[in-house]
Amino acid sequence: MSKLNLWRTICLVGIFCALAVIGSPAGNFTTLVSFNGTDGGFPSGTLIQGLNGNFYGTTAEGGADTAACGGTGCGNVFAITSGGKLTTLHTFDVTEGNTPVAGLMLATNGNFYSTTSQGGAHLAGTVFEITAGGKLTTLHSFDGTDGANPQGLVQANNGNFYGTTFGGGAHDVGAVFEITAGAS
Repeated sequence: MSKLNLWRTICLVGIFCALAVIGSPAGNFTTLVSFNGTDGGFPSGTLIQGLNGNFYGTTAEGGADTAACGGTGCGNVFAITSGGKLTTLHTFDVTEGNTPVAGLMLATNGNFYSTTSQGGAHLAGTVFEITAGGKLTTLHSFDGTDGANPQGLVQANNGNFYGTTFGGGAHDVGAVFEITAGAS
C-alpha cells in the first residue's frame, strides 16, 4: 500500500469514528418531579436508594408555611419511585429541626439518618433517624457548646455515626462528633 493510500485510509477511519460519535444518542433525560413549595423546595444533598428500590432525599425548605422558618417551610424528607411518584414522608417543624441540607444516609439497620442544620431544642441543628415509612426520631439537638449546624453523617464499622458541625464547639469554629443510633 502506498503512503498516499495509507493516509487516505487513516483519514477515512478517523472521519468514520468522528461521525459515529456525533451521531450516537447521548441518552434520554426525564424530569420526574418539579417541586412546588408545598411538597418541598430546594432539594439538597444527594438521592439515596432504599432497600425497597425507591429513592429518598431531603428538601431544605417546603412543607407547611411557618413563621419560625421564615414562611417558607422547614423542609421535608421525601420518597420517589423511579416512575416519578413523590411521597412526602415527613415535614419538619422547628422543634425537631429544620433545613435538612446534608442529604440522607442509609444505615445498616435499614433506616435513614441525617442532620438538620438549624432548629431543634436549642436552634443549633439536630441529628435524626427516619424510617422508610416516615417515622422520625430526633436523636440529638445541638446546643452550641457541643457544635452547631451539623453537616452530615457517616456510619463506621462499629455502628456509630460520625459527623462534623460548621460552628459551635469549645472555640465556636466547629466540632467532630460521634453518636450512637439510640442517642438522645
